[in-house]
Amino acid sequence: MIIGETTLDVWKKTLKFVFDKGKDFTDEDGRLCREVLNLLISVENPLKNITDPIDILNRFKIWRYPPLDEIALIMLNSKLAIDYEYSYGPRLFNFNKSVNQIEDFIIPLLTSDKTSRRASVSLWDPNKDSSLVKKSVPGLMMIDFKLRDNKLNMTAIIRSNDMFFGWPANVYQLFVLQDYIAKKLKCEIGKLDTFSNSAHIFEDQFKYIKQILER
Repeated sequence: MIIGETTLDVWKKTLKFVFDKGKDFTDEDGRLCREVLNLLISVENPLKNITDPIDILNRFKIWRYPPLDEIALIMLNSKLAIDYEYSYGPRLFNFNKSVNQIEDFIIPLLTSDKTSRRASVSLWDPNKDSSLVKKSVPGLMMIDFKLRDNKLNMTAIIRSNDMFFGWPANVYQLFVLQDYIAKKLKCEIGKLDTFSNSAHIFEDQFKYIKQILER
């Protein structure tokens, strides 16, 4: 388990942990992958400098993240984003074009029962995603919300997680959703946890990871 106050704290701790403790294998795309299974990461104060890892990656000027508002829309827009095979927003706010999991379930549930343990949403659609040939499927599988001491805590289950390049965007998207729901509930933001079934990095990222850890 990795615990830290800020996103940057836990990101650097996670990169070091996977780099030092992970096991290597060659994945289905022929990339050398270093992996830790079932890694829980806890950001205790997601409000503080949530975009720091994205800012650091952008400064390399090798990759370029989409603008933050575009990243946010992937999570909050109920319509499928252009150029994406799938998008999280439609699965949260318009699952199978019929179920709004956030507005019609999570928010009313936690408004009426602040101690509920049922405030969970699913992003995996077996009708679309459980395919032996389809590769472009959601990494984010499920999100659970717990309202405790007037703070909204979030835990996300991610089946496959590139901890160097993917996790910074994942955690920002999750924070955007957490903030959206907290404002609707008129409560504070609590912890943001991710549970990565496969927390991994790739060999071509190693030299950049070392640079980040040396700062």
